[in-house]
Amino acid sequence: MPRKRKAGLWTLAGICLAISLVLSSQLAARQPAPPAASSPELVQVKIQRLTVDPSSHQPVVLLTDLQEERALLIWIGPCEANAMNAVMEGSKALRPQTHDLLQEVIQTMKAKIQKVVITHSQDGIYFANLVLEREGKAIEIDARPSDSMVLALKVRAPVFVAKKMFQEMSLPMKEERDAEGLYGITAQELTSSLAQSFSFPSTRGVLVSDVRAGSPAEKDGLQRGDIIAKIGGEATPDVKSLRAVVDKMREPIKARIFRKGEFITLTLHGKVESR
Repeated sequence: MPRKRKAGLWTLAGICLAISLVLSSQLAARQPAPPAASSPELVQVKIQRLTVDPSSHQPVVLLTDLQEERALLIWIGPCEANAMNAVMEGSKALRPQTHDLLQEVIQTMKAKIQKVVITHSQDGIYFANLVLEREGKAIEIDARPSDSMVLALKVRAPVFVAKKMFQEMSLPMKEERDAEGLYGITAQELTSSLAQSFSFPSTRGVLVSDVRAGSPAEKDGLQRGDIIAKIGGEATPDVKSLRAVVDKMREPIKARIFRKGEFITLTLHGKVESR
């Protein structure tokens, strides 16, 4: 892209953000902040993992309280899921993406992302405030939870949920007791969009969306973002087949793993808690 055009885009983005900051400051001065965003009745949550709804194949974010006793599920779009997964994996695109650009603009305007507050839900849609700090003043910007969480992950800003909503809409966390859970991984079906985002040439594989710290899976070298293609020379086209293999595993076995654009081989030992 020519320098003049690139500079023009940056200038335009800066002007747009500057206008939004000014307007937000004026609105904040004239109107009281939304109760959920200003009230101490908030629950701090952590983005535990990103998974896929098996019925709709839509990405889902699991937000848990710090004690991991309850979880709030928020369905998001595939583009935001890809951006969130990239941040969680620490991977970077060749060129700045939308969230990268917004983060850079915020920093250029001498502002800082203070926190994200998911305020309420209406007709199945969640609403959030992206709270910025600029020149000692807090500025609340209406935003989608998905975009806000991507930015929060990028700068390690805390995420909060209105306490009443979290209590009413969150679900109790159940201990995983199947072979997959005992081994220490959370696996999900590999949709075409996920396969494309990981540059994997097929949907016949299982995506490792999370690895429990200290688990047998972590000791075997599995990482979040790995795609399990084969175990013991046999294909693992879906989660059901993976669970069947892990459940029957009684001795070390070779697995073909796709990681960051290339295939590697790991030796898996199954759901043995100590070796």
